[in-house]
Amino acid sequence: MNSEVQPAVPGWVWVAVAGLAVGSLAGAAVYAARSPGYERLVARTGAPKELQILAAIQRYTESRGNPKAGLGRPELFPWWAEPSNAAREKQVAESAAAAEGYDRNLATYGESPYPRRMWIFGSGGPYGLLPSSALAPWRGTDEMRRGKVTPYDVFNPWRATVFFVDYVWRLVNRAEFRKMPAAARNVLALKRGLASPALVADFEEESARSRSVRRRAIEAAESLGIDEDKLYQQVPLAWPDYIGAKELVP
Repeated sequence: MNSEVQPAVPGWVWVAVAGLAVGSLAGAAVYAARSPGYERLVARTGAPKELQILAAIQRYTESRGNPKAGLGRPELFPWWAEPSNAAREKQVAESAAAAEGYDRNLATYGESPYPRRMWIFGSGGPYGLLPSSALAPWRGTDEMRRGKVTPYDVFNPWRATVFFVDYVWRLVNRAEFRKMPAAARNVLALKRGLASPALVADFEEESARSRSVRRRAIEAAESLGIDEDKLYQQVPLAWPDYIGAKELVP
């Protein structure tokens, strides 16, 4: 039997350990709150695995994964949102883009019980979506007329993910995307299309904006630890497991 007396552990050590444990738990809780399993949500839509890369890049460039983020006129956002403190001209321009999308489709979006003010704040949510683009699948539907889908759904992680995937699906089905060389039908092409559908086929980067999109995508990939080569991963034209936005958000 060992009769040596073990030295007592100083009290401050236990305090430090407890503090570290509490801090770790708090940090984990904050991380969980800001990162609600987006990879799982994208997979749940039935989208092909190649979209995981695009989704991660888009969340980083648009919101750093914060579902409350946005760009537009702060006075028009819901009180709980966290719009960026961008230059006023950028805020106004983004809000104007949202208003243009709403007014262009007034015949259908006007059927929604939610007023125009709720549609024109700008873009928001983890993927930086305009409400008029996000809710396009519900134009002329009973769900739109009954308010089952709302402009503020772009801030909901699950619904925003569905909207994002469906928007990408629409880009994939554009004739100009499908006519491109197979190697050009990649993640970067769709990232361009998310900036502006007119850029989806600009694989020769004739537009300065296309070059800007590529630079931002590369910076995002580096920050996320994603190999730059993944930006050139081809995205399939057929999505056999994707059932559509209206089925995923009844």
